[in-house]
Amino acid sequence: MKIGNNLYAYPWETYTENNCNSYLIDGPVRTLIDPGHLHLVPGLESRLREDGFSLADMRLAIATHPHPDHCEGLAAFAEIEAKTTMHVEAESFLKEFSRHWEQLTGKVVPEVSVDFFLRQGELRLGEEVFQVIETPGHAPGSICLYWEGPKVLFSGDVIFAQGMGRTDFPGGDPLLLGGSIQQLMDLDVELLLPGHGPGISGRGAVKENFYRVLAMFQQMF
Repeated sequence: MKIGNNLYAYPWETYTENNCNSYLIDGPVRTLIDPGHLHLVPGLESRLREDGFSLADMRLAIATHPHPDHCEGLAAFAEIEAKTTMHVEAESFLKEFSRHWEQLTGKVVPEVSVDFFLRQGELRLGEEVFQVIETPGHAPGSICLYWEGPKVLFSGDVIFAQGMGRTDFPGGDPLLLGGSIQQLMDLDVELLLPGHGPGISGRGAVKENFYRVLAMFQQMF
């Protein structure tokens, strides 16, 4: 579903199974953000085809953090030319978390390998400039991406519409999460695209959401 210039969203709206929202950035370096669970990638590819894309068209796949509902799908790119990436701390944490996830759910996390690591700073995809922002708290190695030109923030599971990421999984830290949310609040954002739930459009609406979520955070902690 096209939502902006060279920008597509594939929200997860099925309540019988957990998965994340996925986003596509079209251009010379066609990029998929958060491919979701591996076994649900065929469904995502069907939606991509409706917009004229296929998985093989991707040149880069990014996971915002190392929880299986966001990063498992990176394994689907092992047989095609696309590069895969996540934060350096995310990959090391994923190996440990995979054991916990298997004990918790009885499901084995597919082996995920990455071609390079993300760190705080600038990421150039062709002519498009992004800022990689390290945002710990929900999970170690969590990052958000800020697309400078259109002022779009891909917030992963750090902040949602009227909500924030949970911190009761291994590696979660509410104080770190609060600091990450505060850091994102300083950005000039016209469109907030979270890992779950609806996006938020308009600078004023995005700012108001940050204030509301921080107020919730202060009441909880």
